[in-house]
Amino acid sequence: PDNCKGWVTGNRGSELRRMEEETGTYMFMALDERGEERLIIFCHDAGSKVSPKGRMAGERLVNEMIQEKLRDDGGRGGGGRDSRSPSRGRRDSRDRR
Repeated sequence: PDNCKGWVTGNRGSELRRMEEETGTYMFMALDERGEERLIIFCHDAGSKVSPKGRMAGERLVNEMIQEKLRDDGGRGGGGRDSRSPSRGRRDSRDRR
C-alpha cells in the first residue's frame, strides 16, 4: 500500500538495508511499466516458508512491517506515530545521544 512505502523503506533505506542483512537479499524500489513503485527482492536463494534467509524470508519481513503499519494506523491510510519496536533494531530518529 502507498501509505506503507516510507515505513518499509525507512529513513534513507535503513529498513530495507536491515532486512537485506537479516535475510541475505537485495531489495529496492523500482518503477513498473505503468510508472508505479514496486518493491523488488533479489537473492540466489528462494528460501522456504520457515527459512530465515532468502527471498521468501525477505517477503515475510516486508509483509510483517506492512501489517504492523496498518495495525498502528487502525487500518486508515493516514500518518501516525512511529511505533516500530526497539527490539527489532530500530530507534526513534529523535533519540540522538
